[in-house]
Amino acid sequence: MLLNYIKIAVRSLLKFKGYATINLLGLSLGLAAGILIIVYVSDELSYDKFHAKAERIYRVGTSFNTSESVTEGGMDANGWGVGSALKTFPEVESVLYSKGASWLLVNYEGKRVEQKIHFVSEEFFNIFSFSLLKGNPSKALTQPYSVVITEDMEKKYFKGGDGLNKSLLFGDSLEFVVTGVMKNIPSNSHIQADMLLSFSTYPILDKDFDFNGGWGNINVRNYILLKENTSLETFRAKARNIYTYNAGDILKSWGVSAYVMFTPLKDLYLTAKSNGMGPLGSIERVYLVSGIAVFVILLACINFINLTTARSIYRAKEVGLRKVVGSTRKGLINQFVSESFVLTLIALVIGVALTGLLLPIFNQLMAKNYTFNAIGSLSVMSGVVALVVIVTLLSGYYPALVMSAMKPAQVLKGKMQNSTKGIQLRRALVVFQFVISVGLVMGTLIVINQLNYMQKQELGFSKDEIIIVNAAKVRAPGAETFKTFKDELKQISFVEDVTFTNSLPGHPGWQGQVSYPEGRGTDAAISVEYMAVDEDYQKTLGLQVVSGRTFSVDSEAEMKEGLVLNETAVSMYGWASPQDAIGKRITSPSRHPEGIVIGVVKDYHQFGLQQNIGPMVMDYNPKSSYMYAIRYRASDTQDLLAALQKQWKIHFPGYDFNYFFLNEDFERQYQAEQRLAYVFGLFASLTITIAIIGLLGLVSFMVISRTKEIGVRKVLGADVLSIASLLSKEFIALVVAANVIAIPVTWYLADQWLQTFANRVSINPLIFIITLMIAITITIVAISYQTVRAALIDPIKSLRYE
Repeated sequence: MLLNYIKIAVRSLLKFKGYATINLLGLSLGLAAGILIIVYVSDELSYDKFHAKAERIYRVGTSFNTSESVTEGGMDANGWGVGSALKTFPEVESVLYSKGASWLLVNYEGKRVEQKIHFVSEEFFNIFSFSLLKGNPSKALTQPYSVVITEDMEKKYFKGGDGLNKSLLFGDSLEFVVTGVMKNIPSNSHIQADMLLSFSTYPILDKDFDFNGGWGNINVRNYILLKENTSLETFRAKARNIYTYNAGDILKSWGVSAYVMFTPLKDLYLTAKSNGMGPLGSIERVYLVSGIAVFVILLACINFINLTTARSIYRAKEVGLRKVVGSTRKGLINQFVSESFVLTLIALVIGVALTGLLLPIFNQLMAKNYTFNAIGSLSVMSGVVALVVIVTLLSGYYPALVMSAMKPAQVLKGKMQNSTKGIQLRRALVVFQFVISVGLVMGTLIVINQLNYMQKQELGFSKDEIIIVNAAKVRAPGAETFKTFKDELKQISFVEDVTFTNSLPGHPGWQGQVSYPEGRGTDAAISVEYMAVDEDYQKTLGLQVVSGRTFSVDSEAEMKEGLVLNETAVSMYGWASPQDAIGKRITSPSRHPEGIVIGVVKDYHQFGLQQNIGPMVMDYNPKSSYMYAIRYRASDTQDLLAALQKQWKIHFPGYDFNYFFLNEDFERQYQAEQRLAYVFGLFASLTITIAIIGLLGLVSFMVISRTKEIGVRKVLGADVLSIASLLSKEFIALVVAANVIAIPVTWYLADQWLQTFANRVSINPLIFIITLMIAITITIVAISYQTVRAALIDPIKSLRYE
């Protein structure tokens, strides 16, 4: 029986080729969008799910509360003693210590190679389910100077293919023994590493490190494995005040409160705000693209429903005859759903092909590297099967109900007509399509408007014609080498200014530094960003001094004790004006920052305009710096790069020359907004295309159903323009109605989104007027050919039409 339904469905589709083509186009686009989103969502939701103990693993974080700010769960690092304190809780089965080792370069064949490297404690393979191909997982990371590498690293550094028990040199003198080789870490892991160094090595390299101290040194990451059947909420309540129990007096003297936070591993990738171990996703982005994809698929299904119900009158006799010869309503429903199924399967084939074509664009939009093979994964295939079933039922079931309900007596007497209820439904569905389409267009324009606003705002510093040379990986014999390199750069004829710093716009200094202003107690602790700079920082970046002065090599006392603030810092410290701040002392438990204010610079945007300007304190401290900012003449870029690279090789042989342009780098802070604009633009184009495809189909059926009316009107003297207008005005009215509905909804949602920006535009009503004009124009262009052609039909032929 099923095979018979399918044969009938194929014949019907071949008979109505135009209808089938229009439906195929819409469904193919909808399914392509659906497949892409299934690939994306399936991947995003799969992060860290492969760990056998995932339900019991939590990342430990620290939240701070100072007198003027609250950071709730914002840091993924902890004080040194947190891990040791957690081990004392009976609910904790295991505690992992981890620390970044990005400063260690692999010394290989005379070159220093950067890899993803972390120090991790021996619990790593007990907590996580990463597979060790060679070595003993319980012992591989116990001894100092042990390293576990991935299979790719084994192939890269050991030509014989067997690296176990062999040595790797890091830096100039650190020799580690390979004690394990693990499978390459899956891409759907929030932890990404090429090499893991035993954490027992770290205290040897950093003599100050203390597992039971260092409560104010928030630079170690911890993960915990809770015992079976442990209540997280109960444990969280007990462990939250670890800082208070162990270092409460110290923190109180600093004017700071600190709390321990726990993030479930299964939620970490999509919900955490920071991740020093690898990538981060966004649950909001998953919701957004999933929601848009649902709308795209719905629009494609609406096309099917509209076109199928609109042409039901032309299949009425078929239905009547089938009922007369004994077909049941259930049998007719099965037949029409089968027709929908066949069409959906054909659309799926086309949709898969479209997915392959769109995948590179989608990868660029979402910053992913999916291949066509991703479609073949079990989770994606399951999703595609579910999608086909849903689309088949959504698009086929209602038309099947409508057509199977036809009364054979009326149909065979030729009395079957489109019902008013059916026409109203189709109109409502068209309006719904355009509400989504024009809403996405409006959203795209608003996002682009906000993005342009942020990109064109005055930032308070000069970002053009500045190149940054990154020396973070260099371990030179002493500070003199860095100074000599800077002096040599100044001699290059293309160079105008050079500064050496640890902080630049888009690259923070040491954030969250606790400090106290003169004349106020520790209850007035202020959290600031500490910036290590030299005497040329203000001049190179073009900062405006509003009070006092910046650092001068002629004043040794000022270079030793002097501090330069921005205006926001002056306000946060409670001083009346920039002039009032000069000569005031600032102290800090970490001594960063600590000294006397010698100058104040005008506020500038250290970060993108998504954020408010924060308090910043600049200190003359080249020893803590690692970036050279070089202002140059714009016409000499290539010659400058050659000259810089030449000097680099002289002073830092064996180290890669890494550079970037400040203006391009600063723009990367707007990547999220750019990506959102692209996503909205892509899906807006898809939804408009699908809506227009559906509109074309409806217009063609409307023209056929009103052929006699057109003939009568022409006989009575109606001209081509009046008939074309008559046929067009209904659809234009529907588009206008869609805009009326979409405008307040989009306005509200856009306003909510804009509220997340510290600096934002107001919503321009012109955007909605432009969108309305675009929608009306597209509608007129799309239907004009068919309406004009209908108006030009010879009235004699129209009156003879049956």
